[in-house]
Amino acid sequence: MDFKIDLSNTSAPDDGGKYVSLENRRIQQRAVGSGEILIAWHHEPDQLQSYLTLDISENGARICADCFLQDGLTGLTLMHRPTGIRIDRTSMVAWCKAVRNETGLLKHYEAGIRFF
Repeated sequence: MDFKIDLSNTSAPDDGGKYVSLENRRIQQRAVGSGEILIAWHHEPDQLQSYLTLDISENGARICADCFLQDGLTGLTLMHRPTGIRIDRTSMVAWCKAVRNETGLLKHYEAGIRFF
């Protein structure tokens, strides 16, 4: 699974390739932009859920969700759209937080999904 990213307009060091690496995620580039991932949660394996991706790498994704996703929730992440890249990896919610507007009203939730 390789997510191509454009490094031409970033100040991050180029590691010689334009692919997200399995190295430490804090120092590696993530593919940022619109798209979505499809997840079948283990508690409802016959129900596919689609989540907007804020960024994605080989190790996981940061997504938008309409409801709170409990830390430790597990499922199978199937694919990324619109790229059509097959992920097919067991996944877990690593964290989830509320995102609020300037007046404090809830807009949505952001969650970190870790791929295994």
